[in-house]
Amino acid sequence: MINVNIPGIQEAFTRMGRELIERCAGETPPVTLEELYGRFLQTNGWAERELRMRLDELHPGVGWSAAELDFVQQQSPEDDGPYWVLDAVDSMMHLHQGMSLWAMSLCLIEGGMAVFSIVYDPHRGEFFHAVRGGGAYLNGTPIRAARKTALSTALLATAPPAVPVPDPAVTEAAARSFARLLPEAFLIRMMGSVALQLAYVACGRLDAYWEYGKSLYNWAAGALLVSEAQGSLTGPGGEPFTWGCTGIIAGHEPLRAQIQAVLHP
Repeated sequence: MINVNIPGIQEAFTRMGRELIERCAGETPPVTLEELYGRFLQTNGWAERELRMRLDELHPGVGWSAAELDFVQQQSPEDDGPYWVLDAVDSMMHLHQGMSLWAMSLCLIEGGMAVFSIVYDPHRGEFFHAVRGGGAYLNGTPIRAARKTALSTALLATAPPAVPVPDPAVTEAAARSFARLLPEAFLIRMMGSVALQLAYVACGRLDAYWEYGKSLYNWAAGALLVSEAQGSLTGPGGEPFTWGCTGIIAGHEPLRAQIQAVLHP
């Protein structure tokens, strides 16, 4: 693994988070889909360019994913060498609606594995990072996933399909899973940024997270946090969480297993 300049990356994301908040402060929420997509392209494009420029200065020679929204290409590694997967604004809708619970995420893929990741929440100034084999941290302090074992006491989170034209099978699976887990769990929340919800599982604020889909890059940064915080990760049916999976369950293993049993009896 390359020697990642964590302080430099934290400084870059902290500055960009502050600038995004300032840039969008006082905005009137978008009225039409055209306006929403226009703002997304403008804001995300600007933030991504700025962050890429800084990361290229910190780590010249590391490549970039070209498949953030290409779920087919996400079914296998894009390269054997190191490359970044960047989501400059995860849950862009929240940002442009004047809400919190959006985040910024970055994951380093090397040798077909996630080896380093960050999730940054600009509103709370919280910088989560994980190094494969080196643990997970919140603002430099080690974190650990919650230890709950009973689904009846658990606070779960999920996310609905968020692509412009959802896959009907994924939409159906998401709705069915919510209906099955709602009477079994203590509470279920949908909180915006997927990466941030997984970071909350890693630090114990949420007990578990599940989702259906094929957007591996949407989960990669947060999944490494959970794994390094002694949480468990699988696909929805208990299969390994890896390239080609059709969803994710993340949390303490006894709880993860109970969620799997409810989803796939």
